Amino acid sequence: MRLAALLVLLALPSVSHAQNAEAPSTVSTFAKLCLAGGTDPAARPAALEAAIWTKDQSSTINVELFAFSRAIERNYDFSKPENVEQWSGVIDDRPAKVVLANFPSTRRYRNLCALTINGIENAMPYGGELRKAFKTFGIGGKSVDLVHYYEFAGKLAPNKHPVRGEIFSRSLATGEADSMHIYIAY
Repeated sequence: MRLAALLVLLALPSVSHAQNAEAPSTVSTFAKLCLAGGTDPAARPAALEAAIWTKDQSSTINVELFAFSRAIERNYDFSKPENVEQWSGVIDDRPAKVVLANFPSTRRYRNLCALTINGIENAMPYGGELRKAFKTFGIGGKSVDLVHYYEFAGKLAPNKHPVRGEIFSRSLATGEADSMHIYIAY
């Protein structure tokens, strides 16, 4: 009985808090920019250009700090990217950034697409919609801290390539308070 009640409570954030999102278009924007096109890295810049985001001259986002969140098992490294591009845009009247990074072929995840947005107090209102987006992409939930953190992982066919996704509303990557990131690494 207690397990059933707990499962019902875990399902509630995706339904009851969705309308409380500070920037309700965040997950759909992330899906359009970082998930559409699957694991083809060339799809990212094309999606950003089509969405009329502006490519920045340099990156202000610290890509290495995406690895510092709440993951229980660390099997990734975002240090020393070979290439980093940053794009600026607006989501629900809030400035946002998208960072594309590529890593050496020896890394578990060679590509990263991350969206950052400031002024977000917690990740809970975005969890349900992001869970659906990642499920459509082909990965599922791995661990969760209901207020600030959701982790997703899986292996995509045909070669069982590892993929990891995350939303974290205490992101260190921007250097700003109440900053949230969502990323996909593959």
